[in-house]
Amino acid sequence: MLLLATSMVLLIASIILLGKTMVYYRGVKRLLETGLKPIGKARKRYVVFTALCEERVSQRDVEDAISETMKKHYGVSIYRKTSPQVILYDESTGRGVVRVLHAYTSYLIATLGLTKRAGGKNCLIVPIRTTGTLRKAREILSKSKI
Repeated sequence: MLLLATSMVLLIASIILLGKTMVYYRGVKRLLETGLKPIGKARKRYVVFTALCEERVSQRDVEDAISETMKKHYGVSIYRKTSPQVILYDESTGRGVVRVLHAYTSYLIATLGLTKRAGGKNCLIVPIRTTGTLRKAREILSKSKI
């Protein structure tokens, strides 16, 4: 008799807990469904920079220096999310443009300031301006006096 009473109490407790769990589950599901936004195209930013180096440095050397500095200070995961790419680079003037995802622009600007060597030569990379279009970045490159 005692065993039957105990099992009935446990059965009732299980049913009550199951009901509360289902209510909680429905609430969480509703919150998740309403909070979803459609994933759109990734926005990009273009950072115009000047590389002040001892000697001429190639575009590949600048890109490697930026990627190594970013991996060193922020890790490979942030580097992959950032996906920086040197789009334009003029070896004679040392000016160029780096494309980066908009959410990680500050990481790139900090990385440019931390980069001290490129291609085995002492090099200082100075960010000039951030734009939203490549056309505007090209205009800044042509007007830049640095």
